[in-house]
Amino acid sequence: MQLCQNLRGGNQLGINVLITSAGRRVSLIKAFKKAIEKRNGTLYAGDMDELAPSLYFADKKVKLYEVLHENYIFQLLEIAEREKINLIVPTIDTELMILSKNANLFKGINCKVLVSGEKLVQIANDKWETVVFFNNYNIKTPRSWIRDTLNEDELPDILFVKPRGGSASKHTYKVNKKNLSKVIDLVPEPIIQEYLNYPEITIDCLLDMEGRIIHYVPRMRLKAIGGESVEGITIPDDDIRSWILRVLNIISSIGGIGPITIQAFLTDHGPILSEINPRFGGGVPLTFAAGGDYPEWILQMLEGNEVAPRIGCYKKHLCMTRFYQELFIDKSTLGETVNEKRSGI
Repeated sequence: MQLCQNLRGGNQLGINVLITSAGRRVSLIKAFKKAIEKRNGTLYAGDMDELAPSLYFADKKVKLYEVLHENYIFQLLEIAEREKINLIVPTIDTELMILSKNANLFKGINCKVLVSGEKLVQIANDKWETVVFFNNYNIKTPRSWIRDTLNEDELPDILFVKPRGGSASKHTYKVNKKNLSKVIDLVPEPIIQEYLNYPEITIDCLLDMEGRIIHYVPRMRLKAIGGESVEGITIPDDDIRSWILRVLNIISSIGGIGPITIQAFLTDHGPILSEINPRFGGGVPLTFAAGGDYPEWILQMLEGNEVAPRIGCYKKHLCMTRFYQELFIDKSTLGETVNEKRSGI
């Protein structure tokens, strides 16, 4: 299938965008910068780490407080108002709830936060709640237990233990049932799940600001390091399209907007949902390359233009491989951020 043509255009508004917790998301920065440049806008990248590489690919860099700092939101509000930021794009799980709860504060200064509603963020941030919620909609998830529901007679021989609120594959263990007691105390707030020996896929998705489904690209992680895809391939959606649309409609019904990342296992009996993340996934550059021009479409939405759905419009069997690249920065330039315009930050 040939790629659907992207809808271009829109008003030249001089849109300014801030990507928070930008870290190593250099490809995401570059994609947004390309969309912003044609609108005569400015791309800001923010992070608490002055050596976060993405900062040096944006137009301007911002040193931010740690997400859980008591003044994090106030700092963002001040920067957004002073720099006339039109859109804030969060990238990590820990900032989603605080930004969702405070989205209206930014709306008051004409700044949109690209974050889903609190209900979806809460469910997505807790893998046990994810299981319970989607099971109620007859969406299959791995058989799962928490400490209060453990019944040894029900447990399969091979288990997978991870934190209910974890990310980036931290504190995760594949374990035999007889060794569960040795592992469970090593995991903060553990969820115990059956180990599924099937291919795992990730689906990068985009909903518009009203939750309508615009696009998705399913991809298979061929290799991951630290929970992040470093090798991947896009796959056809023929057999899973109806399942993806069903899951996305449920996500939309509880406040899903913008980028959504779905993970699932492809079993002999259909997909089994593993988890959802209402943000850009780490492997989303493959989706961009396959035809998902999400930054451009998001800015079109911000301009008030309707973005047409493009279901199934992406390049199948496109592979991605990643490599390290170095930047060398003079230490004397590290403090040169937009925050210098105000003392105390």
